[in-house]
Amino acid sequence: MNIHQQQQQFEALARQAGYAAQQARQAHDALEAYKKDEAKRFETLASALSRAQVSMNSGDPNIQRVENIPGARIPFDYLVDIAMPANNVAPLQGTITVAGHGPFVCTHRYAAFISTHQFQVTDPQNPNVQPATFQGRSFGRQRPIHSAWDLNDGSPAFNFAQFSGTPPAWPGNGSPFIGSPSNNSNWRTMEPDFRVEVIEAGSAFPRQNKPVPSSLWTEQINSPFALGALDFWARNTVMTIKISPLHANNPAFGNVSAFTNGAGATGNFPFLGSQYDVAEGIVDEASTETSDPITRSPDGILVIGYHGYHIVQPAGAGPY
Repeated sequence: MNIHQQQQQFEALARQAGYAAQQARQAHDALEAYKKDEAKRFETLASALSRAQVSMNSGDPNIQRVENIPGARIPFDYLVDIAMPANNVAPLQGTITVAGHGPFVCTHRYAAFISTHQFQVTDPQNPNVQPATFQGRSFGRQRPIHSAWDLNDGSPAFNFAQFSGTPPAWPGNGSPFIGSPSNNSNWRTMEPDFRVEVIEAGSAFPRQNKPVPSSLWTEQINSPFALGALDFWARNTVMTIKISPLHANNPAFGNVSAFTNGAGATGNFPFLGSQYDVAEGIVDEASTETSDPITRSPDGILVIGYHGYHIVQPAGAGPY
């Protein structure tokens, strides 16, 4: 290889080295630009987090936000059963005590009414025999908690056939219902109406300025009612729920009774307390009795509930 060829080879190598150096510089510059962009993005994120922290910590430093309370979030329901006995219009109450493993955050409220209706039948011909006890047809069933959902309100009662002597042929065999359409109530059986008052026992802070009517306690017939804001119940808090019935269960209201007492007839059929007998499966007999052979016990259980979540905390997690 002569000198001229060596010089050409050297120049080619120099050009290749220069190109490689140029590529290296471009890669270095691109890396530096990327680092600068990343640093700028990080600075922007840090600034946003700082502003959020300042916003969350503004005001009283002793105020803790629900989102910052440590602990596992567990869906939970607190319920209280309040017995609503027959013939009662006096105030009733129950309590809910929050567990000690953490606070409860309430999101919804709801209610249900469970009938435990029973009745006793005394044989007028054998008054000394122990009365037979039966469960009403509504026993164990859940009823609406207010009459605003009673769509049959004001509808005339249908006529109940009155039979005497031999029962009709199949499929009508057996003792029939006997009742006057004007005596039978057109309201739902075992349907309460009441007002609710909720007070935090420790602070005596109420959740309303006046007791809430049961028609406004839930949505529609029994859908949960979403609270206007999260209701925070600290651990070991005692919530008192007071119930004020607006009428007795299956009340014997009105004066539609004693049709058989007059014009020389005797007896007080139909009796005033029999207004819901057809719905409860109670057979009334048109007789000359002056006292009602049926003793009704329209008892029930009101269930008040709150849905939300428990913040289950480890020991030493904080004052909440």
